[in-house]
Amino acid sequence: MIPLKQDLSIYNKLNLDYPPVGIKYEFHKPEGIEPLGEEHLAFCEMIKEAQKRETPFYFTVENENCFGTITLGMMEAPPNLEAGHLGVKFEIFQDARANHHLYQFLPKMEKGAVNYVALSNLDKLTFDPDLLVLLAKPGQAEIVLRAMSYSTGEIWEPKKTGVLGCAWLFILPYKSGKVNYTATGMSFGMKAHQVFPEGYILISIPYQKVPMITQNLHEMKWDLPSFTKTREEFLQIKERFMGEIVQESENP
Repeated sequence: MIPLKQDLSIYNKLNLDYPPVGIKYEFHKPEGIEPLGEEHLAFCEMIKEAQKRETPFYFTVENENCFGTITLGMMEAPPNLEAGHLGVKFEIFQDARANHHLYQFLPKMEKGAVNYVALSNLDKLTFDPDLLVLLAKPGQAEIVLRAMSYSTGEIWEPKKTGVLGCAWLFILPYKSGKVNYTATGMSFGMKAHQVFPEGYILISIPYQKVPMITQNLHEMKWDLPSFTKTREEFLQIKERFMGEIVQESENP
């Protein structure tokens, strides 16, 4: 595993209610990291476990008791699962074809590519994470997502289905190199498992974006002046700025 070389302490300044979590996907057994143990948890619950653990840990196919093993490529999905029958049993979908439809879009790891998944909260993080996962209030999430587009103008483009949230939050960002996010309480499995309290924004930052977002958090203003004004003060400033823009356009 590549050791952590980046200074990610800037994320602590967000004052999140729950610590950020780093995730690392490994083919080989991670050295110097302890196994989860005898516990059996869903992939999403592993994030919660890492938030409260004093040391990093890894889990394997034997520890995951939901559908994370399928999205991680550790196990094959039963044919009737991908046919959409389970979603009907849980009364999430009208019929099997509706549930079956999403499987053509579902992001998954290649079979056998991941045998171990290491996790750690930010304070104990010793390895360079493939994903940095944040559980933020909307105002905190706005700062992080603004840092994503601060130097690039990148579009905020969340992608998700109502089920298999682990695929969209923990696999898609890794494979696409794009940040993904959702509001807690909007994913069937996470809600049923009671993993996170509702009303937070769960953000997954892939390793390709971590250095840029981290640097932008250092450079940009977090509390924009416009956010500290009254509505009337903001309207006056907006009118002045718009007038300047018009004037500059007329006199290039």
